[in-house]
Amino acid sequence: KCISCCFVSLAVFGRAVHAMARVSDEFCFDPIDKGLALRSVNSSRSAYAYVFFSSVFFQHYCCTAAPRPCQKDKQLSLACKLIIKSVLPIFRCVNMLERHVEKCNIYTNAKDHHITFQLLCRNGTLYMEWISTLCSL
Repeated sequence: KCISCCFVSLAVFGRAVHAMARVSDEFCFDPIDKGLALRSVNSSRSAYAYVFFSSVFFQHYCCTAAPRPCQKDKQLSLACKLIIKSVLPIFRCVNMLERHVEKCNIYTNAKDHHITFQLLCRNGTLYMEWISTLCSL
């Protein structure tokens, strides 16, 4: 039903998001049991980017998917497409994030059709960003 993860290195994840932006204006956010995959293909399908973050990369990683009704073997997918321009402002200055952000959490739910980025800063402020998904895959 949801993914919850807490980062070890926010700078590495931020650079991966910036790399996705060089390929296309949208990317796939695909949480699976083994980790988190980011995929992007440009409009002419001549360039492809794929970054996989193993569950070991995160301090805490939990990905649970409920089975689909009437299909016991297949689980509900949490994969979704995001517009890169909506995610880039969160990771705008990667070096500043590494110094000022203590913890970053990502939450998603298949029913909500949005992803929540939660940044806990070292000075105690909490910054939350809700990103709507284009479609579920």
